[in-house]
Amino acid sequence: MQVLSNSGKLAMVLGTRTILLHSNHRFPPSLTHFNSFPLPSLQSQPNTTASSGMFGDRYFPMPRHSINTIMSKICFSKKAGTTSNGILTGRHRAAIATADVCDSNAELLANGDLRALDPLFKMYGQCLAFSGSIVTVKVFEDNVLVRQLLESKGNGRVLVIDGGGSTRCALVGGNLAQTARDMGWAGIVVNGCIRDVNEINGCDIGVRALGSNPLKSNKKAVGEKHVPVRIAGTLIHDEEWLYADSDGILISKIKLSV
Repeated sequence: MQVLSNSGKLAMVLGTRTILLHSNHRFPPSLTHFNSFPLPSLQSQPNTTASSGMFGDRYFPMPRHSINTIMSKICFSKKAGTTSNGILTGRHRAAIATADVCDSNAELLANGDLRALDPLFKMYGQCLAFSGSIVTVKVFEDNVLVRQLLESKGNGRVLVIDGGGSTRCALVGGNLAQTARDMGWAGIVVNGCIRDVNEINGCDIGVRALGSNPLKSNKKAVGEKHVPVRIAGTLIHDEEWLYADSDGILISKIKLSV
């Protein structure tokens, strides 16, 4: 764990939960030990566990979780890999930041070859940044075609699901997200809802969605694959390129590089 004394912040990642304590939420002086480690010593103990603590004269238990730095969740440094059967895994990451892309591609932005999606999407999954060639599917409260695509080889691509913006049911759940990761999809963007949020947040894949809903979708196999879709104010075509990170989502007609 790194203590940011200059900015007055301490970031702790407890399992999949992140607690950010700003300068106006400091640790009291009497909160000094976790598992007999003084707080300063935790700076060199990034993978220790916290199971108890002291506040004044009182002892209180804490659930055991691994403590890691927030930066451990940022995925720019991970590389692609393959499974035993040769399927390219979902460990693809954006090589460039979306803000840098916008700053260095004014001409592409001006002529519409590079577009930013409206900031409607919430971030899910362990991978905060991902990119890849786009595969589109258009459905409405029915995820059969979504499953068919995610059960096929992803080869580092990104599935863009136009669910019509419906939030009345989920189009992707935890099992399907894990299947997508195993089949080599880099990410999933859902113009609709997901479910099994905790499972998806534990999965090494990037997911964007409007929100979550515990209800499952219909199973009538109604929809279209590989067709233009309009999502978040942008027309998106099959085989265009998508770049996503914490700043937002970009769509490009061409593969970008730095």
